[in-house]
Amino acid sequence: MMKTQIILLSSFLLAVTTTACSDFLTENPKGRLTPENYFTSQEELDMAVNALYSKVCDTQTNTNPMMIAWQGDDITTNPGSNKQHVAEVDAFHPSDGNNGASWAWRTSFVAIKAANDIINSAEKTPTSTEEKNIAIGQARFWRAVNYFFLVRRFGPVPMNLAGDVDYSRPLASVEEVYQQIVADLQACIATLPTRYSTAPRAINGANIYITKQAAQATLAAVNMAMAGWPLQKTERYAEAAALTKAVIDGVNAGTYEYILEPHFKHVYAPSHNYTNETVVGINFSGTFMWDEDSEMSKSNLFESLGGWGDGWGEIKFWNDFPAGPRKDAIYNPKILKNNGRQGETDLLDWWQVEEKHPMFSIFTVGPDNVDYDYTKPAGYISSNSHRHRLIRYSEVLLWYAEAQCRADGSPNAMAYQCINRVRQRAGLAALPAGMSGNDFVEACIREHGWEVAGYWPALVTRRDDLMRLNRLEQVFNQRKLNAPITVASGVTLQETVLIPNGLTWQGEKSIYLPYPALDAQLNPHLRR
Repeated sequence: MMKTQIILLSSFLLAVTTTACSDFLTENPKGRLTPENYFTSQEELDMAVNALYSKVCDTQTNTNPMMIAWQGDDITTNPGSNKQHVAEVDAFHPSDGNNGASWAWRTSFVAIKAANDIINSAEKTPTSTEEKNIAIGQARFWRAVNYFFLVRRFGPVPMNLAGDVDYSRPLASVEEVYQQIVADLQACIATLPTRYSTAPRAINGANIYITKQAAQATLAAVNMAMAGWPLQKTERYAEAAALTKAVIDGVNAGTYEYILEPHFKHVYAPSHNYTNETVVGINFSGTFMWDEDSEMSKSNLFESLGGWGDGWGEIKFWNDFPAGPRKDAIYNPKILKNNGRQGETDLLDWWQVEEKHPMFSIFTVGPDNVDYDYTKPAGYISSNSHRHRLIRYSEVLLWYAEAQCRADGSPNAMAYQCINRVRQRAGLAALPAGMSGNDFVEACIREHGWEVAGYWPALVTRRDDLMRLNRLEQVFNQRKLNAPITVASGVTLQETVLIPNGLTWQGEKSIYLPYPALDAQLNPHLRR
Protein backbone atom coordinates (compact mmCIF):
# COMPACT_ATOMS: atom_id res chain seq x y z
CA MET A 1 0.00 0.00 0.00
CA MET A 2 2.79 2.47 0.91
CA LYS A 3 4.53 1.85 -2.43
CA THR A 4 1.24 2.49 -4.25
CA GLN A 5 0.69 5.73 -2.31
CA ILE A 6 4.19 6.95 -3.11
CA ILE A 7 3.68 6.25 -6.82
CA LEU A 8 0.32 8.06 -6.75
CA LEU A 9 1.79 11.02 -4.90
CA SER A 10 4.74 11.25 -7.28
CA SER A 11 2.40 11.19 -10.25
CA PHE A 12 0.08 13.78 -8.76
CA LEU A 13 3.00 16.04 -7.87
CA LEU A 14 4.03 15.90 -11.52
CA ALA A 15 0.52 16.93 -12.49
CA VAL A 16 0.37 19.93 -10.15
CA THR A 17 3.99 21.10 -10.34
CA THR A 18 3.72 23.83 -12.94
CA THR A 19 5.05 27.35 -13.17
CA ALA A 20 3.89 30.50 -14.86
CA CYS A 21 6.54 30.13 -17.55
CA SER A 22 6.85 26.37 -18.02
CA ASP A 23 6.42 24.62 -21.36
CA PHE A 24 4.81 21.77 -19.43
CA LEU A 25 1.67 23.86 -19.12
CA THR A 26 0.92 23.48 -22.82
CA GLU A 27 1.71 19.78 -23.15
CA ASN A 28 -0.97 17.15 -23.71
CA PRO A 29 -1.45 15.47 -20.32
CA LYS A 30 -2.23 12.01 -21.74
CA GLY A 31 -0.91 9.29 -19.47
CA ARG A 32 -0.66 11.61 -16.48
CA LEU A 33 -2.84 11.92 -13.44
CA THR A 34 -4.80 15.16 -13.84
CA PRO A 35 -7.77 16.72 -12.02
CA GLU A 36 -9.98 15.36 -14.81
CA ASN A 37 -9.15 11.71 -14.14
CA TYR A 38 -8.29 11.97 -10.46
CA PHE A 39 -10.42 12.32 -7.28
CA THR A 40 -12.06 8.91 -7.66
CA SER A 41 -11.55 7.82 -4.02
CA GLN A 42 -10.79 9.10 -0.53
CA GLU A 43 -7.22 7.87 -0.99
CA GLU A 44 -6.77 10.03 -4.07
CA LEU A 45 -8.30 13.02 -2.28
CA ASP A 46 -5.80 12.57 0.57
CA MET A 47 -2.94 12.30 -1.91
CA ALA A 48 -4.05 15.51 -3.61
CA VAL A 49 -3.93 17.33 -0.26
CA ASN A 50 -0.50 15.81 0.41
CA ALA A 51 0.64 17.10 -2.97
CA LEU A 52 -0.66 20.55 -2.07
CA TYR A 53 1.25 20.52 1.20
CA SER A 54 4.42 19.58 -0.67
CA LYS A 55 4.03 22.76 -2.72
CA VAL A 56 3.30 24.73 0.46
CA CYS A 57 6.61 23.47 1.85
CA ASP A 58 8.37 24.73 -1.27
CA THR A 59 7.26 28.29 -0.47
CA GLN A 60 9.49 28.27 2.63
CA THR A 61 11.97 25.42 2.39
CA ASN A 62 14.84 27.91 1.88
CA THR A 63 15.28 31.65 2.32
CA ASN A 64 14.79 32.66 -1.33
CA PRO A 65 10.97 32.99 -1.40
CA MET A 66 11.00 34.99 1.86
CA MET A 67 13.70 37.48 0.87
CA ILE A 68 11.29 40.42 1.08
CA ALA A 69 11.62 40.21 4.89
CA TRP A 70 15.09 41.77 4.57
CA GLN A 71 13.41 45.11 3.85
CA GLY A 72 12.53 45.24 7.54
CA ASP A 73 14.67 47.11 10.04
CA ASP A 74 15.45 43.93 11.98
CA ILE A 75 17.37 41.90 9.38
CA THR A 76 20.38 42.60 7.19
CA THR A 77 22.98 40.41 5.52
CA ASN A 78 26.53 40.11 4.27
CA PRO A 79 27.19 42.88 1.70
CA GLY A 80 29.51 40.52 -0.18
CA SER A 81 29.95 36.76 -0.29
CA ASN A 82 27.11 35.11 -2.27
CA LYS A 83 24.37 37.27 -0.70
CA GLN A 84 23.99 39.79 -3.53
CA HIS A 85 20.31 39.05 -4.17
CA VAL A 86 19.54 39.42 -0.46
CA ALA A 87 21.57 42.61 -0.18
CA GLU A 88 19.66 44.10 -3.14
CA VAL A 89 16.36 43.59 -1.31
CA ASP A 90 17.86 44.81 1.96
CA ALA A 91 18.88 48.06 0.21
CA PHE A 92 15.55 48.48 -1.65
CA HIS A 93 16.87 48.07 -5.20
CA PRO A 94 16.29 44.50 -6.44
CA SER A 95 16.43 43.95 -10.20
CA ASP A 96 13.90 41.94 -12.22
CA GLY A 97 16.43 39.12 -12.24
CA ASN A 98 16.53 38.95 -8.45
CA ASN A 99 16.52 35.37 -7.24
CA GLY A 100 14.20 36.12 -4.33
CA ALA A 101 11.59 37.73 -6.57
CA SER A 102 11.64 34.75 -8.94
CA TRP A 103 11.33 32.21 -6.14
CA ALA A 104 8.56 34.11 -4.34
CA TRP A 105 6.58 34.40 -7.56
CA ARG A 106 7.04 30.83 -8.76
CA THR A 107 6.53 28.93 -5.51
CA SER A 108 3.35 30.79 -4.59
CA PHE A 109 1.77 30.35 -8.01
CA VAL A 110 2.66 26.64 -8.02
CA ALA A 111 0.97 26.25 -4.62
CA ILE A 112 -2.06 28.16 -5.95
CA LYS A 113 -2.23 25.82 -8.96
CA ALA A 114 -2.25 22.79 -6.64
CA ALA A 115 -4.95 24.41 -4.51
CA ASN A 116 -7.10 25.26 -7.54
CA ASP A 117 -7.03 21.65 -8.70
CA ILE A 118 -8.56 20.55 -5.40
CA ILE A 119 -11.04 23.41 -5.10
CA ASN A 120 -12.37 22.90 -8.61
CA SER A 121 -12.42 19.10 -8.74
CA ALA A 122 -12.59 17.54 -5.26
CA GLU A 123 -16.36 17.87 -4.96
CA LYS A 124 -16.84 14.88 -7.25
CA THR A 125 -14.90 12.54 -4.93
CA PRO A 126 -17.16 9.70 -3.67
CA THR A 127 -16.66 10.43 0.02
CA SER A 128 -18.39 12.26 2.85
CA THR A 129 -19.21 15.96 2.81
CA GLU A 130 -17.02 16.39 5.88
CA GLU A 131 -14.00 14.92 4.09
CA LYS A 132 -14.56 17.06 1.02
CA ASN A 133 -14.88 20.15 3.21
CA ILE A 134 -11.59 19.34 4.92
CA ALA A 135 -9.72 18.90 1.63
CA ILE A 136 -11.25 21.95 -0.06
CA GLY A 137 -10.71 23.96 3.13
CA GLN A 138 -6.99 23.17 3.13
CA ALA A 139 -6.83 24.26 -0.50
CA ARG A 140 -8.76 27.48 -0.02
CA PHE A 141 -6.63 28.37 2.98
CA TRP A 142 -3.31 27.94 1.22
CA ARG A 143 -4.59 29.68 -1.90
CA ALA A 144 -5.53 32.62 0.32
CA VAL A 145 -2.19 32.62 2.12
CA ASN A 146 -0.22 32.54 -1.11
CA TYR A 147 -2.20 35.40 -2.61
CA PHE A 148 -1.58 37.20 0.70
CA PHE A 149 2.15 36.63 0.16
CA LEU A 150 1.97 37.78 -3.45
CA VAL A 151 -0.11 40.93 -2.94
CA ARG A 152 2.23 42.22 -0.21
CA ARG A 153 5.35 41.33 -2.16
CA PHE A 154 4.33 42.41 -5.67
CA GLY A 155 1.15 44.50 -5.37
CA PRO A 156 -1.24 43.88 -8.31
CA VAL A 157 -0.85 40.33 -9.66
CA PRO A 158 -2.65 38.09 -12.15
CA MET A 159 -5.33 36.18 -10.27
CA ASN A 160 -6.21 32.67 -11.40
CA LEU A 161 -8.97 30.71 -9.71
CA ALA A 162 -9.70 28.27 -12.51
CA GLY A 163 -6.32 26.66 -13.11
CA ASP A 164 -6.21 27.41 -16.82
CA VAL A 165 -3.16 28.89 -18.53
CA ASP A 166 -3.33 32.41 -19.88
CA TYR A 167 -0.09 34.31 -20.34
CA SER A 168 -2.00 37.51 -21.11
CA ARG A 169 -4.08 37.45 -17.93
CA PRO A 170 -4.53 41.04 -16.69
CA LEU A 171 -3.48 42.19 -13.27
CA ALA A 172 -6.02 42.12 -10.48
CA SER A 173 -5.91 45.20 -8.28
CA VAL A 174 -4.67 44.95 -4.72
CA GLU A 175 -8.24 45.34 -3.47
CA GLU A 176 -9.54 42.59 -5.78
CA VAL A 177 -6.86 40.20 -4.54
CA TYR A 178 -7.76 40.95 -0.94
CA GLN A 179 -11.44 40.38 -1.65
CA GLN A 180 -10.63 36.87 -2.84
CA ILE A 181 -8.37 36.20 0.12
CA VAL A 182 -11.17 37.20 2.50
CA ALA A 183 -13.72 35.04 0.66
CA ASP A 184 -11.47 31.98 0.83
CA LEU A 185 -10.74 32.40 4.54
CA GLN A 186 -14.38 33.02 5.39
CA ALA A 187 -15.24 29.75 3.66
CA CYS A 188 -12.57 27.99 5.75
CA ILE A 189 -14.04 29.38 8.96
CA ALA A 190 -17.50 28.19 7.93
CA THR A 191 -16.53 24.62 7.00
CA LEU A 192 -13.36 23.48 8.78
CA PRO A 193 -13.35 21.53 12.07
CA THR A 194 -11.62 22.73 15.23
CA ARG A 195 -9.66 19.55 15.86
CA TYR A 196 -8.02 16.59 14.12
CA SER A 197 -7.06 13.34 15.78
CA THR A 198 -4.90 11.26 13.44
CA ALA A 199 -1.65 11.75 11.50
CA PRO A 200 -0.82 13.47 9.27
CA ARG A 201 -3.64 15.84 10.20
CA ALA A 202 -2.53 15.96 13.84
CA ILE A 203 0.92 15.14 15.22
CA ASN A 204 2.05 15.10 18.85
CA GLY A 205 -1.07 16.89 20.00
CA ALA A 206 -0.80 19.69 17.43
CA ASN A 207 -3.20 20.30 14.56
CA ILE A 208 -1.16 20.17 11.36
CA TYR A 209 -4.08 20.60 8.99
CA ILE A 210 -5.73 23.99 9.09
CA THR A 211 -8.62 24.40 11.52
CA LYS A 212 -11.41 26.92 11.90
CA GLN A 213 -9.46 28.80 14.57
CA ALA A 214 -6.30 28.93 12.44
CA ALA A 215 -8.35 30.46 9.63
CA GLN A 216 -9.85 32.99 12.07
CA ALA A 217 -6.39 34.11 13.19
CA THR A 218 -5.19 34.34 9.58
CA LEU A 219 -8.20 36.40 8.53
CA ALA A 220 -7.46 38.74 11.44
CA ALA A 221 -3.94 39.26 10.04
CA VAL A 222 -5.43 39.93 6.61
CA ASN A 223 -7.84 42.49 8.06
CA MET A 224 -4.97 44.22 9.84
CA ALA A 225 -3.12 44.46 6.53
CA MET A 226 -6.21 45.83 4.75
CA ALA A 227 -6.64 48.46 7.46
CA GLY A 228 -3.19 49.84 6.71
CA TRP A 229 -1.26 50.79 3.61
CA PRO A 230 -2.13 50.65 0.75
CA LEU A 231 -5.90 50.15 1.15
CA GLN A 232 -6.27 52.12 4.40
CA LYS A 233 -9.61 50.45 5.20
CA THR A 234 -9.37 51.35 8.87
CA GLU A 235 -12.78 49.85 9.61
CA ARG A 236 -11.09 46.50 9.21
CA TYR A 237 -9.46 46.89 12.62
CA ALA A 238 -12.83 46.18 14.21
CA GLU A 239 -13.07 42.98 12.17
CA ALA A 240 -9.57 41.97 13.28
CA ALA A 241 -10.48 42.64 16.90
CA ALA A 242 -13.61 40.47 16.65
CA LEU A 243 -11.73 37.59 15.01
CA THR A 244 -8.85 37.58 17.47
CA LYS A 245 -11.26 37.85 20.40
CA ALA A 246 -13.09 34.77 19.08
CA VAL A 247 -9.81 32.85 19.09
CA ILE A 248 -8.85 34.04 22.57
CA ASP A 249 -12.32 33.27 23.91
CA GLY A 250 -12.05 29.79 22.40
CA VAL A 251 -8.74 29.24 24.16
CA ASN A 252 -10.11 30.48 27.47
CA ALA A 253 -13.11 28.16 27.10
CA GLY A 254 -10.85 25.16 26.41
CA THR A 255 -12.25 24.76 22.88
CA TYR A 256 -9.07 25.83 21.09
CA GLU A 257 -5.69 24.30 21.85
CA TYR A 258 -3.38 27.33 21.81
CA ILE A 259 -0.99 28.24 24.61
CA LEU A 260 1.63 30.82 25.40
CA GLU A 261 4.86 28.95 26.14
CA PRO A 262 5.97 29.84 29.69
CA HIS A 263 9.57 30.35 28.52
CA PHE A 264 10.49 32.12 25.30
CA LYS A 265 13.53 29.86 24.87
CA HIS A 266 11.08 27.10 23.91
CA VAL A 267 9.21 29.08 21.23
CA TYR A 268 11.50 27.93 18.39
CA ALA A 269 13.34 25.10 20.15
CA PRO A 270 13.58 21.63 18.50
CA SER A 271 12.39 20.11 21.78
CA HIS A 272 9.12 22.05 21.35
CA ASN A 273 8.73 21.64 17.61
CA TYR A 274 5.03 20.87 17.98
CA THR A 275 4.26 23.53 20.56
CA ASN A 276 0.66 24.65 20.55
CA GLU A 277 1.83 28.23 20.63
CA THR A 278 1.93 27.71 16.86
CA VAL A 279 -1.42 28.72 15.41
CA VAL A 280 -0.52 28.23 11.74
CA GLY A 281 2.52 26.16 10.84
CA ILE A 282 4.21 24.56 7.88
CA ASN A 283 5.31 21.07 8.74
CA PHE A 284 8.68 19.78 7.59
CA SER A 285 8.72 16.54 9.56
CA GLY A 286 8.32 14.19 6.60
CA THR A 287 5.07 12.83 7.98
CA PHE A 288 3.28 13.69 4.76
CA MET A 289 5.40 11.09 2.91
CA TRP A 290 7.79 13.51 1.32
CA ASP A 291 11.36 14.08 2.37
CA GLU A 292 11.50 17.85 2.56
CA ASP A 293 13.14 19.72 5.39
CA SER A 294 13.57 23.32 6.44
CA GLU A 295 16.94 24.31 4.98
CA MET A 296 17.68 27.02 7.52
CA SER A 297 19.64 25.36 10.32
CA LYS A 298 22.84 27.17 9.25
CA SER A 299 21.15 30.41 8.12
CA ASN A 300 21.83 32.31 11.36
CA LEU A 301 25.32 30.97 12.08
CA PHE A 302 27.88 33.40 10.63
CA GLU A 303 30.02 32.31 7.69
CA SER A 304 33.16 32.97 9.73
CA LEU A 305 31.88 30.30 12.14
CA GLY A 306 31.12 27.76 9.42
CA GLY A 307 27.49 28.68 8.78
CA TRP A 308 25.68 30.37 5.90
CA GLY A 309 25.05 33.74 7.53
CA ASP A 310 21.99 34.60 5.43
CA GLY A 311 20.36 36.86 7.99
CA TRP A 312 22.30 39.15 10.33
CA GLY A 313 20.71 41.26 13.04
CA GLU A 314 20.51 44.98 12.29
CA ILE A 315 22.51 46.96 14.82
CA LYS A 316 19.95 49.63 15.77
CA PHE A 317 17.11 47.15 16.18
CA TRP A 318 19.28 45.00 18.47
CA ASN A 319 20.35 48.09 20.39
CA ASP A 320 16.73 49.13 20.96
CA PHE A 321 15.56 45.61 21.82
CA PRO A 322 14.83 45.35 25.57
CA ALA A 323 17.03 42.95 27.51
CA GLY A 324 15.51 39.78 28.88
CA PRO A 325 14.83 36.13 28.09
CA ARG A 326 13.22 36.94 24.72
CA LYS A 327 16.26 38.82 23.48
CA ASP A 328 18.56 36.08 24.80
CA ALA A 329 16.56 33.46 22.86
CA ILE A 330 16.42 35.40 19.57
CA TYR A 331 20.05 36.56 19.51
CA ASN A 332 23.23 34.92 20.77
CA PRO A 333 23.99 36.68 24.08
CA LYS A 334 27.63 35.77 23.41
CA ILE A 335 29.35 34.02 20.50
CA LEU A 336 31.60 31.00 21.04
CA LYS A 337 34.94 31.81 19.43
CA ASN A 338 35.30 30.02 16.08
CA ASN A 339 32.23 27.98 17.10
CA GLY A 340 34.64 25.89 19.18
CA ARG A 341 35.98 24.17 16.08
CA GLN A 342 39.43 23.82 17.59
CA GLY A 343 38.33 23.39 21.18
CA GLU A 344 37.90 27.11 21.89
CA THR A 345 35.83 28.03 24.93
CA ASP A 346 36.09 31.83 24.86
CA LEU A 347 32.77 33.68 24.63
CA LEU A 348 32.92 36.88 22.58
CA ASP A 349 30.67 39.87 22.10
CA TRP A 350 29.30 40.03 18.57
CA TRP A 351 31.32 43.13 17.73
CA GLN A 352 34.48 41.07 18.36
CA VAL A 353 33.56 38.67 15.53
CA GLU A 354 34.39 39.26 11.86
CA GLU A 355 30.80 40.09 10.84
CA LYS A 356 30.41 42.76 13.55
CA HIS A 357 26.63 42.34 13.71
CA PRO A 358 24.26 40.73 16.20
CA MET A 359 23.82 37.03 15.42
CA PHE A 360 20.35 35.53 15.47
CA SER A 361 20.05 32.03 16.94
CA ILE A 362 16.44 31.26 15.98
CA PHE A 363 17.25 28.48 13.51
CA THR A 364 20.52 27.32 15.05
CA VAL A 365 20.57 23.88 16.64
CA GLY A 366 23.01 21.90 18.70
CA PRO A 367 24.69 18.72 17.48
CA ASP A 368 22.20 16.00 16.55
CA ASN A 369 19.44 18.64 16.25
CA VAL A 370 19.08 19.23 19.99
CA ASP A 371 18.26 22.61 21.53
CA TYR A 372 21.04 25.14 20.95
CA ASP A 373 23.28 26.26 23.82
CA TYR A 374 25.29 29.31 22.75
CA THR A 375 28.11 28.40 25.17
CA LYS A 376 28.72 25.20 23.19
CA PRO A 377 29.40 24.52 19.49
CA ALA A 378 26.44 24.78 17.15
CA GLY A 379 25.59 21.77 15.02
CA TYR A 380 26.45 21.93 11.33
CA ILE A 381 23.31 20.18 10.15
CA SER A 382 22.12 22.15 7.11
CA SER A 383 18.44 21.21 7.32
CA ASN A 384 16.06 19.79 9.87
CA SER A 385 12.39 19.35 10.75
CA HIS A 386 11.87 22.85 12.16
CA ARG A 387 8.15 23.50 11.97
CA HIS A 388 7.71 26.99 10.59
CA ARG A 389 5.59 29.12 12.90
CA LEU A 390 3.66 31.37 10.51
CA ILE A 391 1.40 32.64 13.29
CA ARG A 392 1.93 32.22 17.02
CA TYR A 393 -0.58 32.74 19.79
CA SER A 394 1.44 35.65 21.18
CA GLU A 395 0.74 37.44 17.89
CA VAL A 396 -3.00 36.82 18.22
CA LEU A 397 -2.89 38.44 21.65
CA LEU A 398 -1.00 41.45 20.31
CA TRP A 399 -3.23 41.80 17.25
CA TYR A 400 -6.29 41.88 19.49
CA ALA A 401 -4.71 44.53 21.70
CA GLU A 402 -3.79 46.81 18.79
CA ALA A 403 -6.96 46.24 16.75
CA GLN A 404 -9.31 46.76 19.71
CA CYS A 405 -7.57 49.98 20.67
CA ARG A 406 -7.66 51.30 17.11
CA ALA A 407 -11.31 50.34 16.66
CA ASP A 408 -12.52 51.83 19.96
CA GLY A 409 -10.03 54.66 20.39
CA SER A 410 -8.58 53.44 23.70
CA PRO A 411 -7.50 50.08 25.14
CA ASN A 412 -9.91 48.05 27.21
CA ALA A 413 -8.98 45.78 30.11
CA MET A 414 -8.66 42.73 27.86
CA ALA A 415 -6.25 44.56 25.55
CA TYR A 416 -4.02 45.37 28.53
CA GLN A 417 -4.19 41.75 29.70
CA CYS A 418 -3.18 40.47 26.27
CA ILE A 419 -0.12 42.65 25.75
CA ASN A 420 0.98 42.30 29.35
CA ARG A 421 0.95 38.51 29.10
CA VAL A 422 3.41 38.75 26.22
CA ARG A 423 5.53 41.33 28.02
CA GLN A 424 5.61 39.31 31.23
CA ARG A 425 7.06 36.30 29.42
CA ALA A 426 9.67 38.60 27.85
CA GLY A 427 10.74 39.78 31.30
CA LEU A 428 9.21 43.25 30.88
CA ALA A 429 7.03 45.24 33.25
CA ALA A 430 3.33 45.62 32.59
CA LEU A 431 2.28 48.70 30.66
CA PRO A 432 1.03 51.55 32.86
CA ALA A 433 -2.72 52.07 33.07
CA GLY A 434 -4.30 55.05 31.41
CA MET A 435 -2.16 55.16 28.28
CA SER A 436 -3.43 57.18 25.34
CA GLY A 437 -4.71 55.21 22.37
CA ASN A 438 -1.77 56.25 20.21
CA ASP A 439 0.83 55.31 22.82
CA PHE A 440 -0.83 51.96 23.43
CA VAL A 441 -0.92 51.18 19.70
CA GLU A 442 2.77 52.04 19.36
CA ALA A 443 3.53 49.72 22.29
CA CYS A 444 1.68 46.89 20.51
CA ILE A 445 3.60 47.51 17.28
CA ARG A 446 6.96 47.48 19.08
CA GLU A 447 6.00 44.33 20.97
CA HIS A 448 5.05 42.46 17.79
CA GLY A 449 8.31 43.54 16.15
CA TRP A 450 10.26 42.06 19.04
CA GLU A 451 8.18 38.86 19.02
CA VAL A 452 8.90 38.11 15.34
CA ALA A 453 12.35 39.71 15.08
CA GLY A 454 14.52 37.84 12.59
CA TYR A 455 11.86 35.23 11.90
CA TRP A 456 11.41 35.53 8.15
CA PRO A 457 8.94 32.58 7.81
CA ALA A 458 6.33 34.54 9.84
CA LEU A 459 3.11 35.37 8.01
CA VAL A 460 3.51 38.92 9.32
CA THR A 461 7.18 39.83 9.56
CA ARG A 462 8.60 43.07 10.88
CA ARG A 463 8.76 44.22 7.25
CA ASP A 464 5.05 43.50 6.82
CA ASP A 465 4.23 45.59 9.87
CA LEU A 466 6.30 48.48 8.52
CA MET A 467 4.58 48.20 5.14
CA ARG A 468 1.11 48.26 6.77
CA LEU A 469 2.13 51.30 8.78
CA ASN A 470 3.61 52.99 5.67
CA ARG A 471 6.99 53.28 7.40
CA LEU A 472 9.29 51.54 4.93
CA GLU A 473 10.40 54.92 3.60
CA GLN A 474 11.61 55.70 7.12
CA VAL A 475 13.66 52.51 7.07
CA PHE A 476 15.11 53.53 3.70
CA ASN A 477 16.05 56.98 4.97
CA GLN A 478 17.47 55.60 8.20
CA ARG A 479 19.67 53.19 6.25
CA LYS A 480 20.70 55.94 3.83
CA LEU A 481 21.76 58.16 6.74
CA ASN A 482 23.49 55.19 8.39
CA ALA A 483 24.24 57.03 11.60
CA PRO A 484 26.93 55.47 13.81
CA ILE A 485 25.50 53.51 16.76
CA THR A 486 27.25 53.07 20.08
CA VAL A 487 26.76 49.47 21.20
CA ALA A 488 29.23 49.33 24.08
CA SER A 489 31.75 51.57 25.77
CA GLY A 490 34.17 52.66 23.06
CA VAL A 491 32.40 50.60 20.37
CA THR A 492 30.57 52.48 17.61
CA LEU A 493 29.45 50.72 14.43
CA GLN A 494 27.46 51.26 11.23
CA GLU A 495 25.52 49.06 8.85
CA THR A 496 27.42 47.50 5.97
CA VAL A 497 24.64 46.97 3.38
CA LEU A 498 24.23 50.51 2.08
CA ILE A 499 21.69 52.35 -0.05
CA PRO A 500 23.45 53.03 -3.40
CA ASN A 501 24.56 56.60 -3.99
CA GLY A 502 21.92 58.59 -5.83
CA LEU A 503 19.10 56.14 -5.15
CA THR A 504 15.95 57.94 -4.03
CA TRP A 505 12.70 56.64 -2.60
CA GLN A 506 10.32 55.70 -5.42
CA GLY A 507 7.14 54.80 -3.57
CA GLU A 508 5.55 51.54 -4.65
CA LYS A 509 8.50 50.73 -6.89
CA SER A 510 10.74 50.75 -3.82
CA ILE A 511 8.28 48.76 -1.71
CA TYR A 512 7.29 45.96 -4.06
CA LEU A 513 9.52 43.37 -5.64
CA PRO A 514 9.90 43.67 -9.42
CA TYR A 515 7.94 41.21 -11.54
CA PRO A 516 10.36 38.46 -12.62
CA ALA A 517 11.88 39.23 -16.01
CA LEU A 518 10.94 35.96 -17.70
CA ASP A 519 7.30 36.21 -16.66
CA ALA A 520 7.19 39.85 -17.75
CA GLN A 521 8.31 38.75 -21.21
CA LEU A 522 5.34 36.36 -21.41
CA ASN A 523 2.73 38.68 -19.92
CA PRO A 524 2.71 42.30 -21.18
CA HIS A 525 0.63 43.35 -18.16
CA LEU A 526 3.57 42.75 -15.81
CA ARG A 527 4.91 46.28 -15.97
CA ARG A 528 5.54 48.93 -13.30
